[in-house]
Amino acid sequence: MKKIAIAFAVIVLLIATFVTWKAWCSQDINILAIGNFIVLCLTLIVLVWYAYDTNAIARVTKERWMREGVLSTTYSLPLVGEKGQAGRTLVQLNNPSTLIVRAKVAFNFRIYGEPVTAGPLYDGNDVWLLFPQQISQGWFEIESLLQKKGNTVAALIAECTPANRKEQLTMRLELEFWDELGARRKLPPRRHYFDFDRWAWIPQLAERSEA
Repeated sequence: MKKIAIAFAVIVLLIATFVTWKAWCSQDINILAIGNFIVLCLTLIVLVWYAYDTNAIARVTKERWMREGVLSTTYSLPLVGEKGQAGRTLVQLNNPSTLIVRAKVAFNFRIYGEPVTAGPLYDGNDVWLLFPQQISQGWFEIESLLQKKGNTVAALIAECTPANRKEQLTMRLELEFWDELGARRKLPPRRHYFDFDRWAWIPQLAERSEA
């Protein structure tokens, strides 16, 4: 776009120079007409450059909105209650931008390697609607998840050992965000496990290097 604006300005200057030179070399010189022509050419160049700057500003503004939309969206999983209770886990998605953001959240829960569902909102089937500068919050209970496989919180606390604590209850969290401008962001899957001894969700802090 910038090259087009510069090329157009150069062409107008060349035309203006040629016409002015021909008019000046003619026997019938009209200084006022030449002056008006030069002013019109310069005005045209200024208008073209103004249009280019306006377009550049609009493009930068849109890119900033896109960055602020999906790139600033965050999540958190605070746990409510004491050890041994239902284990209510809040699912908080924070949208600090001025755009409406939508999200898909898939937890991919497993109990001792067997998949279990917490409902369409947490399995990536339903779409979250995150309003500007607000936190959207849902929740699920660990006890309810365990009961679907015939387990209980008390039983898994009793069974918890250093050898199996990372496999008792796990999730493979997948998050995808997109905003009203069409920008999308899909985070890499992140594994968590629930430590029934420490009573906390523990996220995977690193990924295996391929080097």
